[in-house]
Amino acid sequence: MEPRDGILKAAQVVFARHGFRQTAMAMVAEEAGLSRQALYHHFASKEALFAGLVDALHEGALDASKAAVAKSAASAPEAIANVMLAYHKALVSRIQGSPYAAELIEESGRLCGAAVSSFGRRFEAALEGVVAAFVRDGRLKLRSGISPRDVTEMVQVAAKGVKAAHAGESEAKYAQSLKRMINVICAGVEAPGGVTQQHAKGTARRIAR
Repeated sequence: MEPRDGILKAAQVVFARHGFRQTAMAMVAEEAGLSRQALYHHFASKEALFAGLVDALHEGALDASKAAVAKSAASAPEAIANVMLAYHKALVSRIQGSPYAAELIEESGRLCGAAVSSFGRRFEAALEGVVAAFVRDGRLKLRSGISPRDVTEMVQVAAKGVKAAHAGESEAKYAQSLKRMINVICAGVEAPGGVTQQHAKGTARRIAR
């Protein structure tokens, strides 16, 4: 493991355990098995360390969403849900159970707002690519005037509502509601007679080969 990776792993543990405000660089150095001087060689401040961790976590979430894209899915709603849940779980799992989760999310927005927004745009572009791929090969036929970008934006906005509605509840319940919401949106934007059940089953068989 590279020294920087080890530091970020230690920082994740310490921030989750103590929150941003109560964490000191000395705590991270101790967790990483380094001197404070060695830690400062890689990160000039606690804020820089936190920003580096936020970048690493979001990069990991993007990698998880890309891996989900690579997995076969019989329908557009299933593929969209897989990608969104992979991204969500990769981020949430890092702070799940921490009593400082809300504080850490708040600080990531305050200190790393531009970077978080940039990662969000990259994820949206990847999600739009998933929708567009289903449209191109005829597995999702959209109503006239509706584009893959429109579908992506609708799903993203609705997902925020689902997340807010299920705040504090189990991840399983959130996932179930998210999938239901995506199914409803896709059914609403699909052109009449778009994808038949037989076509969907045939697509599933081709993917499985």
